[in-house]
Order: sequence, then C-alpha cells, then structure tokens
Amino acid sequence: MLSQIGLLKSILQRLEQPGLLIYPVVAHAGILLDQILIPVIYLLTFIYIISINKFSRYRLVVAGLTALLCIIIYITAKLDLQNIIIYLPPILIPSWLAIVFLGSLRSDYALISKIAERMEGQALDRRHLLYTRILTALWGGIFLLMICEAVILAIYAPFEVWSWWVHIGNYIIIAVLFLIEMTVRHRFTGKKPQFFQMLQVLLQQNRHD
Repeated sequence: MLSQIGLLKSILQRLEQPGLLIYPVVAHAGILLDQILIPVIYLLTFIYIISINKFSRYRLVVAGLTALLCIIIYITAKLDLQNIIIYLPPILIPSWLAIVFLGSLRSDYALISKIAERMEGQALDRRHLLYTRILTALWGGIFLLMICEAVILAIYAPFEVWSWWVHIGNYIIIAVLFLIEMTVRHRFTGKKPQFFQMLQVLLQQNRHD
C-alpha cells in the first residue's frame, strides 16, 4: 500500500508543472469554443492534484478532497459561476509570483540571486549580486503590471480580447523579456546564457519550495 501511495505521489508531482503551463492554452481554447466549464474543471482538477500531492498519506483527506471537488464542480455548473472562476487565475497567479519575487528582496539574497548562485555553484560577486537583485525587483514589477492589466481588461474589454492578452499575450511577452534579459545578463555579468541549466534550477527550486 505504501509503495502504491509513493507511486501516486510521484506521478502527481510530475503533473504539477506541465499542468500549470498548459492551463492558459486550455482556458483560451475553452473561451473561444464557448465551453468555459472545461477550463474551470481543468483548473479545479489541477488544484485537486496539488492538494492530493500534499496530503497523499491521509486517505480520509483524499476522500474529502475528492468529494469537495465534485461538489464545487456541480455548484459551478448549476449556478453558472464559471465566468467568475475563469477570471481569477490571471490575477491570482501573478499576485503569487509578485509576492514571491518582491518578498525575497527583504533578505540578503533575492530569489533570482539564489537561482543564479545555484547555477554558478559558488557565491556571486558584487556585480552579479546587484544585477540579480535588480532583476528580481523588475520581474516583481512586471507581475504587478499583469495584475493591473488583467483587472482593467476584465472590466473594459470583450471576453475574447481579455483572454487573448492574459492567456496568450502575457506568456509571449514573458518569453521575449526572458530572452532579452539573458542577452543583457551576458553583457552585464560576462556570463553566457545557459537556458537549460536555468530551467533545471528553476524546476528544482519549485520542488524545494
């Protein structure tokens, strides 16, 4: 039984990161197809997977979470609340990221400083430490702007336009900014871009946190 629980936990852990990355595409497709309940169910199931991953050793908790998931999905469909739920992730996810990035500035080592140090395998020099600290603050500011964007577009823009921006456009912007940042980092610190190593460290950091 313990081995089965361990296998379940391992599978659920592997589903967390790709599940989060796929969500914007699922959400946007559901909106374009006028099937909003699909991304809502996907989102609730994703939250359920994370919860099960945290409490997989407690069978009663797992059973309770399963029942709660079914009840929430039923109430959402019955009361037509899917539109409200679909608006929340583009606000809550950047809010969480802003808190993580900006909150790390209170310590001597900001979040990106810690990631860079893991990549280097040694303490950062003052120039690199200053750069990563400023970069952490900039990314925190970008996530704050995304919160404002999601709220303003939710109020004034058509549903489809809002979805294009928050589910597709923002991720394209992040990718472009990320590539620009890697180039700037190379000029500022003299370190060559190491995308795959950075991705590996980010995944390890996520599992650790």
